[in-house]
Amino acid sequence: MSGPLAGTRGIVLTQAWAGSYCSSLLGMLGADVVQVEVRKRPDSWRGDYAAPLAPMLRDIETARNPWNCSALYNSVNLGKRCITLDLGDERGMRAFRRLLEHADFCAENFSPRVMGNFGLAYEQMRAIKPDIILASLSAYGHDGSWANVPGIGGTIEPSSGMSALLGYEGGPPLNSGQMYPDVVAGYNACAAIITALRHRDRTGEGQFIDLSMQEASLAWVGDAFLEYATTGRQRPRMGNRHHTFAPHGVYPAAPADGEGERWIALACESEEQWRALCDLAALGWAEDARFATPADRKANEDALDEAIRGWTAGHDRDVLASRLTEAGVVAAPVLDALEVAADPVLRERRVVVEVEHPEAGRWPQVALPMHFSRTVPEVPPRPAPLQGEHTHEVLAELLDMSADEVDELVRAGVSGGGPPD
Repeated sequence: MSGPLAGTRGIVLTQAWAGSYCSSLLGMLGADVVQVEVRKRPDSWRGDYAAPLAPMLRDIETARNPWNCSALYNSVNLGKRCITLDLGDERGMRAFRRLLEHADFCAENFSPRVMGNFGLAYEQMRAIKPDIILASLSAYGHDGSWANVPGIGGTIEPSSGMSALLGYEGGPPLNSGQMYPDVVAGYNACAAIITALRHRDRTGEGQFIDLSMQEASLAWVGDAFLEYATTGRQRPRMGNRHHTFAPHGVYPAAPADGEGERWIALACESEEQWRALCDLAALGWAEDARFATPADRKANEDALDEAIRGWTAGHDRDVLASRLTEAGVVAAPVLDALEVAADPVLRERRVVVEVEHPEAGRWPQVALPMHFSRTVPEVPPRPAPLQGEHTHEVLAELLDMSADEVDELVRAGVSGGGPPD
């Protein structure tokens, strides 16, 4: 492995999105991330063992097992190795504890009580590896009255205050539809583990990272929270508008091939940008007294948006976005997921890269959204692992177990791959 974290190792129990994305980022940064999974209770993002293959995979000869071909799982587990161990079995737990001796960090995203029930709370891990770093990504943290309340991104959005800000003027609060807090928690936990590794390098001390998805998400809307805390004013929902700038919104563009909706986002944050927009549209907006100053434009935003909608609706989305940006106006096409995957700028920056998966085949994946001048990570990164793909390799490498010993764990159902017998 290459990258700034090459030489570090994580033994992780992360699953679904927040925890898996956190440990995937660490793996793409060069850490040897060993994901430990349990066959009896597969990662929910692998899907059910009985699930059918996705239609787009049915013509791919190597795509045999749906639990290895899940687009969800394979998108957030890049850069890892995977082993399977049943931690409810003494033999599996014994192997896991031995693996911790070789770990720089461990990460999990269970409810707070789970690791303690396994006998793997932070202090118990420290008895195995004194300088271990343990990151726990739970919904609401390990203390407080909500500590053991389960949660996912869709429930964290309203409880963190995000949903109060999402929606249209006069309408109800809305969720983003993207489980946004999972990504927020993943990035925060990744940064926290890196910081803890740096702290350990300087002091020799490990630490426990108690990351609350709710608190991490609250920080993302911290300005609105501080506004409420200091003034008692709850910021209203504004759709795509801005509390200061106008215009600032998403506007219709001409349909592609005469069908379907297309949209363009644009904003003017300065007088120069406003004049550039007026010159490009050439519809007399600069001479309209309603739009003379930033305050006037904000006060007459409904009329301004109506005028802009009438103009953008007759233009090709991509052509207009290019013309606006060339003129200095903040603008971008609104892309769907497939368009994002094909975006030439993201491809050029190697944020979206083609990754060859041993079963699912070759697909675009989101790699690291950062570049390094000296410690360059692998691009494309290691594909997401098959379930149990590296069990023999890891147990032999780290625990010096023979092939026969690992095979015995498989025969006993402690390890292996696919549906348990």
